[in-house]
Amino acid sequence: MISKIEKYIVFWIFLVMLCYTARINWSHGQWERVIQSDGKGYYAYLPAVFIYHDLNFGFFQETEVNKSYDKSLFYDYRSNHGGKVIDKYFIGESILLAPFFLTAHLGAGITQSPADGYSRLYVVFLTIAALFYLALGLYFFQKTLRLYSFRPGTIVLTLMALLFGTNLFYYSIGEVAMSHVYSFSMVSVFIYQLRRYFNTLNLVNLVFASIALGLIILIRPVNGLVVFSVPFLAGTPGAFIRGIRNLKEGRLLVFLSVLCFLAIVSIHLIVYKFQTGDFFVYSYGSEGFDFLHPHVMDFLFSYKKGFFIYTPLCLIALLGLIPAYTRKFEFFAILFFLMLVVYSLSCWWMWYYGGSFSARVMVEYLPFFGILLAGLVNWAVRKKIRMLVSGLIALSIMVNQVQTIQYRYYMIHWSEMNRQKYWDTFLNIKPVIEKKWNQDIPARDTGRK
Repeated sequence: MISKIEKYIVFWIFLVMLCYTARINWSHGQWERVIQSDGKGYYAYLPAVFIYHDLNFGFFQETEVNKSYDKSLFYDYRSNHGGKVIDKYFIGESILLAPFFLTAHLGAGITQSPADGYSRLYVVFLTIAALFYLALGLYFFQKTLRLYSFRPGTIVLTLMALLFGTNLFYYSIGEVAMSHVYSFSMVSVFIYQLRRYFNTLNLVNLVFASIALGLIILIRPVNGLVVFSVPFLAGTPGAFIRGIRNLKEGRLLVFLSVLCFLAIVSIHLIVYKFQTGDFFVYSYGSEGFDFLHPHVMDFLFSYKKGFFIYTPLCLIALLGLIPAYTRKFEFFAILFFLMLVVYSLSCWWMWYYGGSFSARVMVEYLPFFGILLAGLVNWAVRKKIRMLVSGLIALSIMVNQVQTIQYRYYMIHWSEMNRQKYWDTFLNIKPVIEKKWNQDIPARDTGRK
């Protein structure tokens, strides 16, 4: 029975999430709030290329200012380089969204809906795209867990926990134009292909891993940090060395891997060339990393935006390091990788990343916490330990779901939380219920991200 559930779990998750997103995002007035903040910049390449034919975004005034979309979510995603207007954000997400955008554009023409790239039909297909890439990411993560030979029950519990117990849930339905669910999907593909490569030494897997890595970087270049997970994915020093030595056995496929990677990451350089005349542009202006002044403890434990405060499941997942310690190479490889990721991301000039639920930049790294969590569940064979671990996971899912509701309906502020505000509202959704009973209240205004 469990094996049958495990076989179709991703399909059922997709259907449940589709029903949920249809209810909250496709209703009257709500669809106007879906493409917001940073997501506007990630998405803007599609209307720029296929509708307005303007990679310098001269249509911004028409779509952002003159249209009747929600003015409380106004955000200028443009930047300036040498007097040329460019998009501050990267094109990778738009490439993944392109098939869904073009389908919506075709549908707009058939149904005579506004074909401006921002009307309701485009939003519907954007939300479907987010769920498609969520399902794709969960599917490849499921395949990865199978490579580790985890039990079907462990895989089902881990998949459910990773989605419903973390901010992956919110960024799959709440702010679907943001980049995180798409990065999560490509990271999951990368992890599976690399793990399978080291297991089988099949260089075809390396080609697919290179494609996934190119897309990861094209979505958010900082997520190129995922390459430092390669030793962990190899599993043992012997497997890592065999994988490196095997590269000379298939030079053609290795060359193809490199070519695919370079072809993908060069897309944005070509876009910059069209926009500005230069291949290399830093679009974030004065914003950047300060590696001498990290905010590691704030990033992980602050009431403002602490990752482990708002996503406690991942703190529980770290207990998976206990059984991993018996495999010293894996233990130190994943520990180094996670420390590197947290340190690097905490060095961003705005370490809390503006308006967000939990540490949104960790969504793409959740598969690594999922592997540790599955290892913990598999390790907890004694009845009392198994019940304790299962109880902690269930409690974390409950906390995450309550806090997601609180965040969506203003009780958790998008940027200005502190200790007092956190405990004053802890697990309290009574105000939301009372307001929803009388009238439907809109999702929160996130402001600047």
